[in-house]
Amino acid sequence: MRPLTTMLGEPCVIVACHPVKNASDENLIPRGGGAFLNEVDGNLTAARTASGVVELHWQGKYRGPDFAPMHFTTRTVTHEQLKDSKGRLIPTVVASPLSERGHADIVQAARSRQDELLVALRDAANRKASQIDLARHLGWKLRDGKPHHVAVKRAFKELEKDKLVTGEPGRIDLTKKGEKALNTLLQNTPNLNTRCSDPEHI
Repeated sequence: MRPLTTMLGEPCVIVACHPVKNASDENLIPRGGGAFLNEVDGNLTAARTASGVVELHWQGKYRGPDFAPMHFTTRTVTHEQLKDSKGRLIPTVVASPLSERGHADIVQAARSRQDELLVALRDAANRKASQIDLARHLGWKLRDGKPHHVAVKRAFKELEKDKLVTGEPGRIDLTKKGEKALNTLLQNTPNLNTRCSDPEHI
């Protein structure tokens, strides 16, 4: 692939790779590892964060000045010129860059969802509920009105990462750290307690 950079115009060559199966955010090195990494000028990474934003940065190696992570939102779209052999529209994904303010707003919204889920989990019945039931209880919906169970999954993963909960949707337990965080949250944000138990909100 290196000779491609010597073509007219000296183009940059970007090679699409994937990491090992079930890779963590700290292990986004191309599968096959060292030998390939040694031959390239840098390993750019794109990973979805807990807030649902895609973060573009580098890992393992980058020949050049460092740069701050770049953030993008993604959305599924269709186009009249993109169809299969039967004339059906083929969905594809468009990434749009986020400003620092836009990124901060999304991160804050994700944090608020985590707080709402933690408050909901004080109820033993909710700790036994599925992702769909939890989304319905919290009033989290997709544009088509269906329960946004993926948002529950993301919020739960972050609570689990912070060691506030254990288990999985359907059999969740609050840790001692989680119970302490819940009590602190309810004391500091009493309106959150009301909003999460209000039938109109549900």
